[in-house]
Amino acid sequence: MPPSYIGETIARKLLVFKDSCFPFIFCHVGDTLHKKMREERIYTISELNRKARQILEGEIGSVWLKGEVSNLIRAMSGHLYFTLKDEGSQISAVRFKGRSAFLHSPTIEDGMEILAYGRLTIYEPRGRYQFVVSIIQPAGVGALQLAFERLKEKLGREGLFDKAHKKPVPAFPQRIGVVTSPTGAAIRDIGSVLKRRWPLAEVYLFASSVQGETAAEEIVTAIAQAEAFNQRETPLDLLIVGRGGGSLEDLASFNEERVARAIFDCEIPIVSAVGHEIDFTIADFVADLRAPTPSAAAELVTPDHFEVLTSLVAFLAKSQRNMRALLERRVQGLQTHLKGYIFRIPGRRVEMLAQGLDLRLAELLRLTGEAWKKRQRDATRLEDLLRLADPSLPLRRGYSLTFTPGKPTPLRNATSLSPGERIETRLLNGRILSQVEEVIES
Repeated sequence: MPPSYIGETIARKLLVFKDSCFPFIFCHVGDTLHKKMREERIYTISELNRKARQILEGEIGSVWLKGEVSNLIRAMSGHLYFTLKDEGSQISAVRFKGRSAFLHSPTIEDGMEILAYGRLTIYEPRGRYQFVVSIIQPAGVGALQLAFERLKEKLGREGLFDKAHKKPVPAFPQRIGVVTSPTGAAIRDIGSVLKRRWPLAEVYLFASSVQGETAAEEIVTAIAQAEAFNQRETPLDLLIVGRGGGSLEDLASFNEERVARAIFDCEIPIVSAVGHEIDFTIADFVADLRAPTPSAAAELVTPDHFEVLTSLVAFLAKSQRNMRALLERRVQGLQTHLKGYIFRIPGRRVEMLAQGLDLRLAELLRLTGEAWKKRQRDATRLEDLLRLADPSLPLRRGYSLTFTPGKPTPLRNATSLSPGERIETRLLNGRILSQVEEVIES
């Protein structure tokens, strides 16, 4: 209703009350209302709908809704239009083709109860209040869990989990590769266990992020780098791929199909060490060996060097005892035969032969004893070598190791550095991060 019309209507009403005792009051109210309406903004329909849409999207934003699907329409364009309702209310909803394509959306039907994630808005041309859906998943089942089960079923049908494809893990590995984050707890746990159990092993880190949008691609790249290193530089006995525990979202990169296929195609035996004991990923099923944690992986793939040394010493001692017992039985048997009637007749000849035999037996016992002493010395030397191979021994003597950050081998030549580069110095207790000011050639 135009303001001029409203003003004229109020003026006509004032004529009716001209004999009233309140003419001043009505005139005052009419003038005020007319003035106020002239000052207020008058919206167009488009402006009003736009304002309402901005308020809805700004105040409420994106939310999860749970409800039953009804009035489902599949447009030729691929968009879905439907109503989402519960016991007491309903709302129009739309899911546009191509939204959140990286997640598998289930096929929905009328009557199906779903969880929908999206934003509340208004379709301005028609002033329609609606819910624009980005993610759809069955009620009670997470999208990531659903994708996990589908990929597991797919790869299982292709045979990627079959035991026939599992490669054996060496019992005494000398060179171990690790694919994980260089700053995470996993590499520290693995290093600590290897230092305690099998310090003779050389560890090579192939750095990769283990969480986030780029993690899956980085893990695939790190596995490829390990294979190239294995072929061109130094053969690797096995490869540990893993990280610490986390939620299903945190472990999502280890449930990616490309990661699973990279593990399956790798020529190096791979040990999957992802998450805590209750966590399972697609990588666990494809890998040649599954460990519940990174620490457990290091425990599974290496022997205890103290147990190996103890077993070796025990084996040598047992062999020496068996050899000595065998010789004693042979001597006793020979002595028994020499006491027989046939040997007593030619007494002198027998005595000479017996004396020669005693000398040879004594020499044999001496040589045998020396041989076992040599083996004992070899065992002692091996024990010393194992002790000297401890990577922390030079550090205990006051020496230090200097590394270029990100590289597994220590620096040996100062000319490989340039002023301004950062270096890391490792002591027995702690590390020192510093920057090169000058490089002096020897």
